[in-house]
Amino acid sequence: MITANKGEWSELYVLFKLLGEKKVHAGDGNLNKLEAYYPVLKVLRDELERHLEYSIDKDIVMITEDGTEIARINVIDFFTQSKELFECIQEGGNGTGAFEIPSINEFLNKIHCKKVKAKSLDKADIHIVIHDYHTGMEPNLGFSIKSDAGAAPTLLNASGATTFTYEVSGGHIDDNVVDSINSINGTGCVIKRVKAIQQTGAELKFSSVPNPIFDNNLRMIDSNLPEIIGWMLADCYAQKNMNIKEVAERISKDNPLNYNLSQGHDHYGYKIKSLMVATALGMLPSKAWSGRNEATGGYLVVKSDGDVICFHLYDRNLLEDYLFNNTKFETPSKSRYNMGEIYRNGDKYYFNLVLQIRFL
Repeated sequence: MITANKGEWSELYVLFKLLGEKKVHAGDGNLNKLEAYYPVLKVLRDELERHLEYSIDKDIVMITEDGTEIARINVIDFFTQSKELFECIQEGGNGTGAFEIPSINEFLNKIHCKKVKAKSLDKADIHIVIHDYHTGMEPNLGFSIKSDAGAAPTLLNASGATTFTYEVSGGHIDDNVVDSINSINGTGCVIKRVKAIQQTGAELKFSSVPNPIFDNNLRMIDSNLPEIIGWMLADCYAQKNMNIKEVAERISKDNPLNYNLSQGHDHYGYKIKSLMVATALGMLPSKAWSGRNEATGGYLVVKSDGDVICFHLYDRNLLEDYLFNNTKFETPSKSRYNMGEIYRNGDKYYFNLVLQIRFL
């Protein structure tokens, strides 16, 4: 029996939905479905040792392996099963745990699907051949899938590589004060500790991104990006507001890097959006990044009402707006990532925060 969590079941739902509707609609930055759509011609799946192609010919889906046809399924069957599957995703499971959906097992066998999450060697969760109105071509594009059907997914996961180090600068800080601040525990203790640091008259002054790979990845996007994200991250904890769009507005107002904003250039917003798109489409903090996208098509989003909308790279502005409007910084595990505690190095005090970005 196949088990999967809501996010994994959502990947299979996208397969059913695209084949059942034979198209995918574009979306705007607020997750509204637009009239514009892309006709779906084929979906490619690698699972176990098999490469399957689900090709649409009028109202029939032909399933082939290595060029050999192994099944023909009515398009309406995929549409019907997609509705059944989505209802089960909404009702099934508790939290983020895995669960079974026995009612679709017969159909899974019929379409030769043996696992929910297809094998993937890149950032793409699904590969689709679409008819591209922009070019008139029919490219094979990889899309990353995010689902609002379950727990909010992450855009960038916390790790040791995403640590940001700050100098605790100014104010009245000594070992006794440090011990007092570090003794603050309980829910929201990192925010409380940042507030306590401020109450001494000190501030968190960005020092470095200790991981050289992540630091260089950020500087590939923009040479000032480590400092910008460092400022934003510290400000979120100080203001108790993690919303990325709102913190971007605050940094633009404070302008800590002294950009010339008099002509209306949105220096900070542009650089932040560039980071988010790079993260969504291929950049990983602990892997040297070449600047190339791995999800070559863009993003597919499963909305809470079951609609699937597409953010195609040709509509990069819409993808940027979606990521920018629908994400927040999140506090990861303090103990797991060694963050939120003042420590001494020589005659200076330092403090670590760890970057994690989650969808709202």
